[in-house]
Amino acid sequence: MASRSNHATQRNQIFGMVNFMGTPSLFFTFNPGSIHHPLLSILSGKNINLDLFYDKNMLTKNEQCKYTTINPKARAIFAHTIVNVIFKYI
Repeated sequence: MASRSNHATQRNQIFGMVNFMGTPSLFFTFNPGSIHHPLLSILSGKNINLDLFYDKNMLTKNEQCKYTTINPKARAIFAHTIVNVIFKYI
């Protein structure tokens, strides 16, 4: 978590870039909520049935966190996949 001074510094850098280069044509912040996404659970090695999405066999939030934090490579693959899909359709 960033401090208030860090936020102020980043905000000032953004304002400086806008003054120097003009307003951006596309500017957004993207943060995929990866820990609770079923695709990430699959990538991290847990076998779940997506056809029964609300089944009792689905992982709890704690189990999802456990499986996704054990395998950071799965989180990187998930983020890469989601970003590629989004930029493909922008």
